[in-house]
Amino acid sequence: MASNPDVVRWVGDGKPWSREYFDSRFSRALSARDARTPDVQRWFIGTNEDRHPVGLLSLIRRSDHFEVGYWVHPAQWGRGYAGELIALAQDHTDGLPMAARVHRANSASRRVLERAGFTLVDDGDPMTFRSPPRQ
Repeated sequence: MASNPDVVRWVGDGKPWSREYFDSRFSRALSARDARTPDVQRWFIGTNEDRHPVGLLSLIRRSDHFEVGYWVHPAQWGRGYAGELIALAQDHTDGLPMAARVHRANSASRRVLERAGFTLVDDGDPMTFRSPPRQ
């Protein structure tokens, strides 16, 4: 997915990731041990009922929230996997809110966040959405 222009269009500079860059990010994320430490990133791989990978979710601990990001394979778009990944991620946030930045033109991702209970807190571009703390 990291090399697919349609998937990374809204990520960073919008350019596909090289294999080397992906491998370094993936290795760092999978080796993260203490998710309570600020700036530690963890990745979670989402699968369908047949255990085939459909996407991934990233959580990065910030001082008062978790930054969340997610990718879903284009063949799986529109099936609710992004929302499921976000709902499951809440089990790993120690009750802290989550925040996500979304480019204004990325209407599909905005809808995912709104359905997941996030509210718009900054309407710049990218827009910032935040979830309430989990009780």
